[in-house]
This record gives sequence, C-alpha cells and structure tokens, in this order.
Amino acid sequence: LAGTVCAERPAGRAQPFALQDVRLLDGPFKTAMERDAGYLLALDPDRLLHNFRIQAGLPSQAEPLGNWERPVSELRGHFTGHYLSACALMYAATGDVRFKERADLLVRGLAQCQAALGPSGYLSAFPETFFDTLEKRGKVWAPYYTLHKLFAGLLDAHALCGNRQALEVAARFGDWVVARTSRLSDDQLQKALDTEHGGINESMAELYARTGKEPYLQAARRLCHEKVFGPLAAREDKLPGLHANTQFPKIIGAARLYELTGEARYREVAEFFWDRVANHHSYA
Repeated sequence: LAGTVCAERPAGRAQPFALQDVRLLDGPFKTAMERDAGYLLALDPDRLLHNFRIQAGLPSQAEPLGNWERPVSELRGHFTGHYLSACALMYAATGDVRFKERADLLVRGLAQCQAALGPSGYLSAFPETFFDTLEKRGKVWAPYYTLHKLFAGLLDAHALCGNRQALEVAARFGDWVVARTSRLSDDQLQKALDTEHGGINESMAELYARTGKEPYLQAARRLCHEKVFGPLAAREDKLPGLHANTQFPKIIGAARLYELTGEARYREVAEFFWDRVANHHSYA
C-alpha cells in the first residue's frame, strides 16, 4: 500500500484474505471473472473521461456514454468511479497489468481535469452549481452520491494499484469537501444529507486514515445522516420504507468511523442496523 496509513483496521477474530492472495481456479466463477475482464477492457477510457474533460474546459472528441452517463444526466461521472474501482479490483484479483494501466490512465486524466477546474480541488463531470441547488433544497439528483463513487475509485486505485497520484487527487478533492461543508451549519448540512449521498462519510474517514489529516475526520463525522443514525443509536427501528441502497453506504461509514475512533455510538449504529436488516428486513 502506497502512502501513510494512520489507522489500521483493528485485529478481530476473523480477517479477510487480501484479494491479491487469492486466485480462482477453472470453473464458473473464473469464467464469470474473465467475461467481466473482457467487458472492462472493451470500454474506451476517453469515453469515460469525456464528461469530466468537457466540464473542465478540456477538448474531447470521444462519443459520450449513454443512459445515466449521458451529458445531460445529473449522475454523470459516477460510472467512471465504478470503473476505476473495477479495474483496481481486477488487477488485484488477477495480477494482469492491463488493469493497472487502465487505472493509471484514468487517474492521470482525472488529475488533469482537476487541475483545469482550478485550485479548489473540485473534481466532477457536472458543475459545482449542483451543490448550490442542493444546499438551497432545490431539486437535484444526488451530487454527493456521485462524488462518493469517484472517491471510492481513487482510493481503490491507491490501495490496490499502488497509485500515489490517486491519493493526491483524492486528498485535494477532500479539501474541497471540507471547505464546502465547513461553510454550512449542522442543520443546513443535515438537510442536504436528506438527498441520497452514498458513503461520502466513509470516503472522508478513509482519507483521514491514509493521511492523518484531522479535517477529513471532522468532515466524516458531520457527513453522518442523523435522521438515520439517531434512531439506530437509540436502538429504534425506523427502517421500514427507506430505500435500502441509500442506507448501506452510510452505515459502512459508521463502521469505519468506529474502527478509526473507537467511539461506541458508531458501533451501535452499525451493529443495530446489521441486526435489523439481516434478521428482520431481509427476504427472498
């Protein structure tokens, strides 16, 4: 792992094997992995970077992607984060250098876009005005959710591909999050978090773990959604009717904050959520 890690995950009764230490033998799982690898290599990196380059004022002749990545979609850019994670994970799972090369290429491209967007560290395929709309409680489709996917991709490229530039880009990006959220009161920020925001708290916590910079930890704490965390901490099940996919990343953030701080409240949130979902809200 490149870079400094200030807080390791605590020793437990069970720990996962590192992905780099496991290799699939012939069979349906390896067949599926190979099919996935072919798909990843079939995608054009210039198309994945197109919306970022346009937003940064850089030239791009690539054909835009479609659906949620089309140039008018308010979620544009999130798939690029997913793809970066996928390449990093595939490199770790196979050792095939082509996936590291893809990840490195995308990180370089994103770094160029971040530099072109200015000194704030902002990095996105959509304008920062989306956050103005969010903070005014206007209608906008999940800007922090999209940024969380990008953070995740950068952090995976750092952890699994040893790409130091990915952590540098993520840290500058984190500086923007700190600055953007610091100007909001707790009440204003909590209202903004009513819009789906992925695991942006976990991203900031992980940045703290890898850099030791306290502002990232402070931002991670403030980016915890109290409308959900409060009842869980009090062991009150108010989960019925909530969108499951929106909640899981927040709780992963709570678990990571417990690992980093040892604060019992974060553990209570994560464990009670696990119990209620696994034993009371799951069905086939």
